Amino acid sequence: MDPTGILELRVDSPSIRLYPVPPPTISDDLLAAAAMTPSATSPATSSICLLSGLLSDFTRYSRQEASKWLIDIAHDICDPAQLRGSLLVWKEHQQQWHPVSATDPLTASTYRYELPSGITVGLSKISLRAGKSVSAENGDATAMADRVKGRDGACWISGSHGPLSNGHILPKRMGDHLGRLTFQTFMSSDAPNLSLPSSIYNEVFGVSLSATLDCWFDTYDFGLRHVSPNHYECHMFDTAQVGAVHTIYGEFLGSTAMASTLPVLHGHPASPPQPRHPDNPPAGLFRWHYLQCVLRRFAHSDYKSLANITYPELPIKMEGDSDNEGTDSEAEWPSMALDLGRAAEISLEEHAERQQAVTDWVSTAQ
Repeated sequence: MDPTGILELRVDSPSIRLYPVPPPTISDDLLAAAAMTPSATSPATSSICLLSGLLSDFTRYSRQEASKWLIDIAHDICDPAQLRGSLLVWKEHQQQWHPVSATDPLTASTYRYELPSGITVGLSKISLRAGKSVSAENGDATAMADRVKGRDGACWISGSHGPLSNGHILPKRMGDHLGRLTFQTFMSSDAPNLSLPSSIYNEVFGVSLSATLDCWFDTYDFGLRHVSPNHYECHMFDTAQVGAVHTIYGEFLGSTAMASTLPVLHGHPASPPQPRHPDNPPAGLFRWHYLQCVLRRFAHSDYKSLANITYPELPIKMEGDSDNEGTDSEAEWPSMALDLGRAAEISLEEHAERQQAVTDWVSTAQ
């Protein structure tokens, strides 16, 4: 197996329908449905390359899941609500397509998502989280942040109790109507009877994260891969600068004691601090967010250049945006940088003390 070889995921163009130009303003559920309903037109090509990259990069995220990871991603791109397609791989030495089993190892090959005869779909739209202009007053963001913090009380990854940011799983610029439709699409196969949230500011769309993790989460550089009920795995899609590593407390130079002692973010477990809370985000929402991380990292230009393939998000900057001046993070105060540095040092000291305690316990037990 050549880890430097290229893996591609494709779909036949006749199975795909393009989206129409979205309404200039999406002010109700009917207009949202119109923006998300494919037309009768297919791309003027034989097939579309959806994802492309080095095999070694893909296996960084598929990990122990093998081909199940790619099958899941292919479903989420092409048919997230009904999962009707199957995955095939091109066997060069046999010159034919073969079905892919969930346990098969990924290979540097061309894969194809095949839908049943007569079934056509629109590909999942891509979220750019773009468009910032004049601030608009909106107390809903602050109220949402308060509810999310009250529900969680700690970061889902580090367990830190503060300072916390409210990470938005779906961007607020998507709006209530597209938010509900996306929720319904990605929840239909997991929990089809779950009631729809009335607003994009509902706490089910939020997750408590440290300020640094929220920045990565907000730009689709970091996502949570669902493992089992209330259990997730952190996946980092951003490439660290040379000599640096991503930890659960931030990015540090690999030569420092901080980097060598703190837990690495990629592969780290995550879970809701209050697993029985009825307003925890459902797994389907993280599934949508994780797909956006994958698309940001691997989406091919064939896919990204399709007509109207991006979400028609609101082009305004709103109070409470964690990716610009206004923020619904409690981590905004004059001495923030110094305080966060002290917090990291304290965490490092506590981690070292725990390690020493374990070492002492092992030595006395021998």
